[in-house]
Amino acid sequence: MAEERHRNASAAGALGVLWRSLVTGLGFTLAIMTGGMAAQALGLPLPDVAGRVDPTQVLLTTFLAGLVIGLALGPLSARLALPTAQRAGLLFVLIFVLNSVVSVLEALFFTTIPAAEHLYGLVTSAVGDAGLASLLALLFRPPSVEQGLAMALREALSVRRWTSWVWRSGLAALLYLPIYFFFGMLIYPLVRTYYEDPALGLSLAVPGFGVILPLEVGRGLLFVLTAFPLIAVLRRSRRSLAFWLGMTITVLSGVTPMLQAGWFPPIMRMVHGLELTADSILHALVIVWLLAAPAGESARTSLSAARSWVSGGSVPSLTEGKYA
Repeated sequence: MAEERHRNASAAGALGVLWRSLVTGLGFTLAIMTGGMAAQALGLPLPDVAGRVDPTQVLLTTFLAGLVIGLALGPLSARLALPTAQRAGLLFVLIFVLNSVVSVLEALFFTTIPAAEHLYGLVTSAVGDAGLASLLALLFRPPSVEQGLAMALREALSVRRWTSWVWRSGLAALLYLPIYFFFGMLIYPLVRTYYEDPALGLSLAVPGFGVILPLEVGRGLLFVLTAFPLIAVLRRSRRSLAFWLGMTITVLSGVTPMLQAGWFPPIMRMVHGLELTADSILHALVIVWLLAAPAGESARTSLSAARSWVSGGSVPSLTEGKYA
């Protein structure tokens, strides 16, 4: 009987995630359309490559992207024990940076598309991502709210000295470079023609190493800085953090960008999707390895803060309990 109730509860939970994700997909589609109208109102030019894609396909892939993000980040939102507005803000930063900013930053140097057209996409994405984050925060709520984002960040930072955070963050950013080059070199023979043949009309280009090196280190740092608040709020085991962070980066930086890149040939979208998935998973492991709190320290810090709050005291000092 207990097992049957558990199965029924699991099925109801899965159906709940599904219908909320469907609503998220529809809402994201409407928010992206609103973002496009906002970009046009600002006088920004529609990207030429976007004009080559059938509008029905754009709507469908946008809906599917929202659905996938809802299925992946909805359960994550329910694990972020933050007030609704703060949870929406954190989700917006995750989605906008990992799904939009890092892609546009790379596209500025790997395409011949004018900067103004990239700005059109960025404005559209900002509005769409804001709507998406708001829907996730409203539809997928945690059972309870434990603390605010500022306190979670303060507790997370308190377990190490600032010098330790600097070298760990810098190393995590730098290690993105060999990950990027390793998987990039594996797949480049399969996509070389698309980058080197301008007659295909894909507006692609390959910059020199003098551009690629600082660009990818900068993108690696963006991944690190964006991931840290999520690590601070989740406060879970390294294995659990690696799963949630890896899935988040994979879905936002690998799966959905290629799903929506309708102007790319199918083989190119598939190959780059696999490359970005591998990049995301491995870099997430590196970030968690370097930035997650030492084993047991997060729980001890949280318990100490809770006791201090209950007794009317202050949060533990940032100079206590530091680890190199």
